[in-house]
Amino acid sequence: MKANYKKNKLQILTFLILGALPLFIDSYYLDNFSYFMCWTFISLGLAVIWGMGGILSFGQTAFFGLAGYGFSVISINFLGVAGVSLWSIILALTLTGIFGLIVGYFLFYGGIYDVFVGIVTLAITLVLETFMQQTAGPEYTIGNARLNGFNGMQGMPVIGFENIPFGLVEGVTQYYFILILSIIILISLYKFKNSKMGLIFLASKEDRERVSSLGHNVQKIQLIAFTIASLLAGISGILYTNWGGYITPDSMGLVSAALPVVYVAASGKKDFFSVFIGCIFFVWLSQTLAINGKQFAIIVMGLILVISTRFFPDGIILMLKNKLIKKVKWLQS
Repeated sequence: MKANYKKNKLQILTFLILGALPLFIDSYYLDNFSYFMCWTFISLGLAVIWGMGGILSFGQTAFFGLAGYGFSVISINFLGVAGVSLWSIILALTLTGIFGLIVGYFLFYGGIYDVFVGIVTLAITLVLETFMQQTAGPEYTIGNARLNGFNGMQGMPVIGFENIPFGLVEGVTQYYFILILSIIILISLYKFKNSKMGLIFLASKEDRERVSSLGHNVQKIQLIAFTIASLLAGISGILYTNWGGYITPDSMGLVSAALPVVYVAASGKKDFFSVFIGCIFFVWLSQTLAINGKQFAIIVMGLILVISTRFFPDGIILMLKNKLIKKVKWLQS
């Protein structure tokens, strides 16, 4: 326990600061911070498959959008039913997980690797985006939920849990809900990384054939990791939908698909904590730059990806984290 404390001082300090943040900023900035953190889960999922297994997917927003739309359709159709939020989340994530399982099965058991994974997953994302853009007519409804084409869905209820104080997940409650969920998922991912399965997955990144020759079912482990990543993207989609009260096809578009790759690459895909912090920073940066035009933000984020890949292959945030630990003696002791 003491060893873990020494090893994770920076992480503990960071989350203590984040826990105290609502005491020092107003509701507007806190709401924005909740939005930034919504994107950390899709980035962490990409760090699992890309950082650990060398599998670069451009299709994580497909799972993001599927979960967001699934959550919206279910919650609108069962509005007023006890436990609707919990069941909407469970069913939306189940649907997303099954879809991730199917896509992953055809990828890895179909012998699709390397750059072709990125091509196939991006194609799936763009097909889903295009389909959802064509659903503007009144015939495109699922029960009481209208898909609404380019304009997207809105009017879904805020996540709420009955018989729990501050049960509506909005405002400060939303912030702490996302923060606590982030801590739980980060701990779980580090445990997965250090598990036998995680170590085999890491080894497969270096030499897939050799790991297979040692008797390990690499495809199965890749499939499990890909499904975990799809579920994490789904969590981001649900939280994003809850935060804004809407979900649009643009959330699965080309730009949305590319941005998590930038966040993870620039943060340091081999370290989950760096990805978490880096994602918050880079989402804030992209949103701030977008004030001067969406195209301007895209160009800058593209330059960050190029600079990070060329000069900081381990990630800018991870590099800064390591320098901070070396410089501050308290973090080393």
